[in-house]
Amino acid sequence: MINATASARSENSLCILYMVIAMAGFAIEDAVIKQLSYDMPISQILVLVGLCGSLAFAVIAALKSIALFGPNLANWRFVGRTFCELSSAIFFVSAIVYASLSASSAILQAAPLVVAMGGALFLGQAVSTRQWVLIGAGFAGVLLIIQPGMQGFQPAALLAVVAVILLAIRDLLTRSIAGSIAPITISFWAFFALFLAGVVTIPVFGEFSPIRPAHLGLLCLSTIAGAGAYFAVVLATRGGDVAVVAPFRYSRLVFALMLSVVFFDETVNAAMLAGSALVIVSGLATLRRSR
Repeated sequence: MINATASARSENSLCILYMVIAMAGFAIEDAVIKQLSYDMPISQILVLVGLCGSLAFAVIAALKSIALFGPNLANWRFVGRTFCELSSAIFFVSAIVYASLSASSAILQAAPLVVAMGGALFLGQAVSTRQWVLIGAGFAGVLLIIQPGMQGFQPAALLAVVAVILLAIRDLLTRSIAGSIAPITISFWAFFALFLAGVVTIPVFGEFSPIRPAHLGLLCLSTIAGAGAYFAVVLATRGGDVAVVAPFRYSRLVFALMLSVVFFDETVNAAMLAGSALVIVSGLATLRRSR
């Protein structure tokens, strides 16, 4: 009994570590995109990041003999998921470029609350009165982050709100996708969606800029961080207690805030911190009650 408990704790600790590493990877990927935006249009960033990620997962799929194409991908839910991935990428990358990385990352933490609300409204999932209150509190936190009508208001931050809604729809569709679709296949198409997002937005964001050696280094960093983060998430969710491991998804915000302050000289005010805390607490409480 003692050995079983110790083993469970060890597995939880390892899965928590994987989750924290994954969130650090996603935060680094966002920071790299922000840095590249000083020299490149958004469409070019999406094309390059999507292309590098797609190639990385295509190589991995080939090494593991995992199919990237098949009749199961013709499922309308998978097509819808890919479309939401494409659309959310455009809005979220635009948000971190035109608004602040810190505010956009904080707003992104509301996605689980939107998923819970969407599950109740469209999938008939049971949501208690207390959970509705928690969801409302989380949305109030988003308002504190955006700060409409206040001096710190960034209209472009609303793009992150649209991205959160699209990501929530993506997650709801993901739950209904057949389990026969391998995670690596889903990851490949997620990055390919970024590539397509860049292609379709070329008329909006203008011509591409020359690529310098420094850009190649950043793209390599983005690919390693992004692909590594996807792998770490898979490892984190394959074992351990979900109720123990899942809350560490919010560590992404901690990394994002540190990167935004240190590398982009962004200011994080009291309202944003309070809103972020409200979103995280609401999300954690909702997660706990859903278990």
